[in-house]
Amino acid sequence: MLSIRLFYLLPIYISVHIELKKEYEINADIDDVWQFFNDINKITSCIPNLEDVKIEKNGFKAKIKPPFSFIKGKFRIESEINEVKDNTMKITMKGSSIGSSFYMLFHITFSDNTKIEITVTAETYGLLKTIPKSLIHKIVEDIETPMLKCIKDRLERSNNSA
Repeated sequence: MLSIRLFYLLPIYISVHIELKKEYEINADIDDVWQFFNDINKITSCIPNLEDVKIEKNGFKAKIKPPFSFIKGKFRIESEINEVKDNTMKITMKGSSIGSSFYMLFHITFSDNTKIEITVTAETYGLLKTIPKSLIHKIVEDIETPMLKCIKDRLERSNNSA
């Protein structure tokens, strides 16, 4: 009986590890880019499918609906800016729903020519670990692409109007 219980419990604790790396260039002043990324209200306004946002001192709590119909329900997420120094930021994000959870670490680097390099390390647990890595990549891209487009459009629009 014990082995059967372990068999059912084991998949919950095994995770799937994913790493993504992207680079973006924004035609705006580096100080404006830096300020935008440090403004939690501005950042959260660019995250698609985000609901019930509660801004906190160094982060936010919210609910997010994944961009695929086969994933039912919403994830409760918590994000926190952990470190800001020398044109780099480290942000953690935890999310959970019934039987599923994830943990993400974002490492964002800003360079003088306003190139932004984002490295994401993610761990998925529970039912999420059964989803293929390629689909997890697609889910992340379907959230990340419109988010970064929103950020880029706002910064470049304000830069052109100045």
